Amino acid sequence: MSKRRERLGLGALLAATFMTQVDGFVVNVASPSIQRDLDAGFDQIQFVGAAYVIAFGALMVTGARLGDRVGHRTVFLWGVAGFTLTSLLCGIAADADLLIVARFLQGATAAFMAPQVLAIIRATVPDPDRLAKAISVYGVVIGLGVISGIAGGGLIVEADIAGLGWRPALLVNVPVGIAILALGGLLPRTVPKAPHRLDLAGAALTIVAAPALLVPLVFGPGGPAWLWLGVPVALVVSVVLVNQQRRLYRDGGDPLFPPRVVTAPGMRLSLLTVLALFATNSGLFLVFTYYLQTGLRFTPLTAALMFVPLGIGFSLGSAANRRVGRLVSSPTPVWGCGLLAAVLVASAAVVQAPESTQAPMLVAVVTLAGFGQGLVVSPLVAGILGRVRPAEAGAASGMATTVTQFGLALGVAVAGVWYRTVLGATPGDPGVPFADHATAFAATALLLAASATCAGLVSVRLHHLPGPTAVAATVPAPAEPEGAAAPTPVAMSTSRRTG
Repeated sequence: MSKRRERLGLGALLAATFMTQVDGFVVNVASPSIQRDLDAGFDQIQFVGAAYVIAFGALMVTGARLGDRVGHRTVFLWGVAGFTLTSLLCGIAADADLLIVARFLQGATAAFMAPQVLAIIRATVPDPDRLAKAISVYGVVIGLGVISGIAGGGLIVEADIAGLGWRPALLVNVPVGIAILALGGLLPRTVPKAPHRLDLAGAALTIVAAPALLVPLVFGPGGPAWLWLGVPVALVVSVVLVNQQRRLYRDGGDPLFPPRVVTAPGMRLSLLTVLALFATNSGLFLVFTYYLQTGLRFTPLTAALMFVPLGIGFSLGSAANRRVGRLVSSPTPVWGCGLLAAVLVASAAVVQAPESTQAPMLVAVVTLAGFGQGLVVSPLVAGILGRVRPAEAGAASGMATTVTQFGLALGVAVAGVWYRTVLGATPGDPGVPFADHATAFAATALLLAASATCAGLVSVRLHHLPGPTAVAATVPAPAEPEGAAAPTPVAMSTSRRTG
């Protein structure tokens, strides 16, 4: 593949990553405008945001494993086409119920698109050094996508383009999706190796278990109490799923969660780091928004723009990862988690300063927090991919992204409960003294600092395990079933590019 084709192909993949990140956050800022325009109730607006996350998390692993069987490029392009169409449906939705359905479908198509990205990047860039650079850029794009979703949504709503209010925030995906599809032919065609059919039983159990756990976490204590019945349901279904996966593997099948991937040395610790890190990040996003709008009484747009330094810091941290790694003795994720924890502790002190002086100090705090996050994500993703064979990159990517969604939901639920408990009121209630807001933020920041510290300690443990490349080299290749056809010359020639 020529360098020009490689860059254009990577650009298409990164644009898709950007879209999925933006749409996970964009409706949060646009929610008041959506509620007014569609005459929707608050519970409906909650579902507009939650529907995307729930579908995304529930179908992620299934989408990843489908890519292993059908081919990552094929599933990616179908996912992009579906995401583009459902974005159009979101943008033209006439009422809240139709918007909720469209958002659910949008999250479902994103779940088939997103997990293919890292597998195709690995197939596109076989050279280890260039692959590390590509994954660093991937981390930068994640940061830009998050910040564009938070701040860009507010700017688009404020601009009221063509009098359409919130709708352009979702319609912008349509031309981007068409451009990605136009570049799809530049992506390498991966040859599926998996000889078995998709594990439909495992997929069905996952589609039940994931939403049963995600829904109460997403809505938190503010949602209906009956939603928490989903937790025991999720636990029961998860036990059934584990037994079904083990039985399928013993019978020679290929389960949705391949044991050779789940039990790869360091994989479970890596996924635990992902869970702790993204729970910390989402908790910070939530309480920072609460504090800016209900404590410091910033407008929603001003509060959204306060996240721009965090995105810039994240992008800089992702881009500087390799340079920082050459300057320090410990792995950059350890330093990144340590910096994030220290910054969170410092923020607890910042909010005790006079109200009028806090804004510039908070800008510095979130910039450094973003930089610390950027030091963690790219090497963590690279490490997860490096612990499995290329043919299993889709499964590893799907698991990591699913755990990311659970981490985001868990962080929002725990940080939200803790913030409101310490505050002794619901954020936004009139008459709550400013000092109480500062105390609640400080207490939650210390809790999140503990979470970041846990992620750092797990990263230290990971550092003492064999390196990802060495691990992947020792993972046995999946056995070919008896009677399986020998690989064709085409398959053999492309096997190194298969993700």
